[in-house]
Amino acid sequence: MKLLLYFPLFILIFSCNRKEQNETNLTIETKVPEIIEKEEITLKNFSYEDIARYTMASIMGQPSKIIKVRKMDELYFVSYIRKSDHQKFDYKIKFDGNKILWANFDGRWRDSKYDEKITFVEKNNKINIIQTFDDNSKDIQEYKKGD
Repeated sequence: MKLLLYFPLFILIFSCNRKEQNETNLTIETKVPEIIEKEEITLKNFSYEDIARYTMASIMGQPSKIIKVRKMDELYFVSYIRKSDHQKFDYKIKFDGNKILWANFDGRWRDSKYDEKITFVEKNNKINIIQTFDDNSKDIQEYKKGD
């Protein structure tokens, strides 16, 4: 007898939960993705793979010759084995015009206001990788084709 009294209450709670779930799903499904336009840069003498390699060489203070790059979709995966202790390091890079964002393979993108801003400039047969720090100081590393 008591079970019959609780049954309508159970139906009411269950149907309210289903309605809230449906409303939540509807809200998520109807969101329109934000469209971000990226500035196109035409490279003359270098590839984005070259720039990704030089970027990590510059940031990590490693020789660019030991750094390997592979592209997958819009990301460039960069790795190297440090000669001193044979430890492997993996990073990812993405480009937005001449801006470069990087992260550890499984870490956060370095895009906070405290992280350095990295850009590149192609001049003739050279690429400059420019790190600008939050105090506006800069580190500029220059690479030639084949470095």
